[in-house]
Amino acid sequence: MAEVTYEKTGPVTGRIQLAFSKEELSKHLNEELKKESKRVSIKGFRKGKVPMSALRKLMGNQVFGPMLDRTIQEELFGYIEEHDIKLIFSPVPDEEEKVEMISATNIKDLKLSYDLGLEPDFELQLPEQAFTKYVLDTNKEFIDEQVESLRKQRGTTEDVEEGTIGENDILKVTIQEVDGPISNETSLYVDSLSDTVKEQLLEQPIGTSITVEDLTTVEKEGTEASVRKYLLELDSEKDESDNDNEPEDVEIDTVDDFDEAERHEHAVDLKGKSFTITVNKVARLTPAELNEEFFIQFDPQGEVSNEEQLRERLAENASEGFNGQGVSMANFEIQRALVEGNDFEVPTELMRKLSKKEQDSDTEFALFERSVRWMLIRNKIAEQKEIELQYEDVRAEALESLLRMLGGQRPDFLTDEFLDNYIQNMLKDDKQREEMSSNALEKKIMAAVREDVTLEDKPLSVEEFNATIKAFNEANTPAGEEEE
Repeated sequence: MAEVTYEKTGPVTGRIQLAFSKEELSKHLNEELKKESKRVSIKGFRKGKVPMSALRKLMGNQVFGPMLDRTIQEELFGYIEEHDIKLIFSPVPDEEEKVEMISATNIKDLKLSYDLGLEPDFELQLPEQAFTKYVLDTNKEFIDEQVESLRKQRGTTEDVEEGTIGENDILKVTIQEVDGPISNETSLYVDSLSDTVKEQLLEQPIGTSITVEDLTTVEKEGTEASVRKYLLELDSEKDESDNDNEPEDVEIDTVDDFDEAERHEHAVDLKGKSFTITVNKVARLTPAELNEEFFIQFDPQGEVSNEEQLRERLAENASEGFNGQGVSMANFEIQRALVEGNDFEVPTELMRKLSKKEQDSDTEFALFERSVRWMLIRNKIAEQKEIELQYEDVRAEALESLLRMLGGQRPDFLTDEFLDNYIQNMLKDDKQREEMSSNALEKKIMAAVREDVTLEDKPLSVEEFNATIKAFNEANTPAGEEEE
């Protein structure tokens, strides 16, 4: 119906023009109106016998708009598909071209122009350097700690009336400011104490008191915030209010109120204050035995029935999240190397027009350009390796997404049938289906790429891994996103 012309305007740009004659548009409209007249009833006319002039007047514009849009799309994309024109993104209408307004009662010749961003032709170059893939160091000492922690969680406690303080004890203590009003009763776990404090308390009788110059040194990872909140409970009321860091006003009507006000004032600054810690009571923790009952409680499914299997499961559970982060960081570095190592032309000016980011910073547009380059590289990899998306890939992505929402665990009610129904409902939503499919495809592509590059595992402790993730995120968060 349309006269279509196409020309390349540059190495990665092209232009398509559609020319519709007045006669062709009018003819096409008449055909559509005739179809409609057989389906609708118009007062004063028999069905199918309404004159064309009356149809145009009564329902012409109602039919003409959708018909024109549909015709333009069919002609435009039909030509692109027929001539196998590879596009980076959808055709961009030429907004500077003047197009006269037309309607069913005022049909004119119509000419439309579209700018095209064409896929560049390039040879994919894989990076030659080695990439680091961080993995959690699940050495024997680490797993020993995991097993011991689990035994303590499932252990029993009993009050100790006499004797000395032991490694597995929970201490009921009073923390009292030396020559000051601050005082609080709380609990301390011996295995969480710093080496210095533990040395002073172990094997000492109940009722023992020690003095410390700085409460942040009492526990291994003590901070002023943890001292205020847990050891002294000074900020409990403030945490529940909407006030900022300024001291609260306290009404003073009695001596007790005066003491409370003084305590509150002292809580503002703990520097230079010494405290006495007195052990009032001791509860002794007896870790659970690694027996049949323990393994059933740990894994009701029965897949873990001895210590060796327990240690393997703990290592697997501890590693899963961290190692996934390690793969994500390695993927990011590989993608960056691929983008920087494959130099090909992209339609920059058309991309600026499409993204409407000309008023934004160069950094923001650079990120957009990088995403386009990565998309082209990703497509090239998928084509070369013949990677195709299967239903099971999308299903696995949906399951992972669902488990993230459930805190990483698959509850018993999440049967395969339930999951399939959930996925089918999810895939009915175009946006979710596109997102799931894109994520699943990228994972398959990156898994294939990792096989073709050099990866070197680097074991990290939990503390080192968390620090590495934090540093990585800070280094690779675009400017401006941190404030959002």
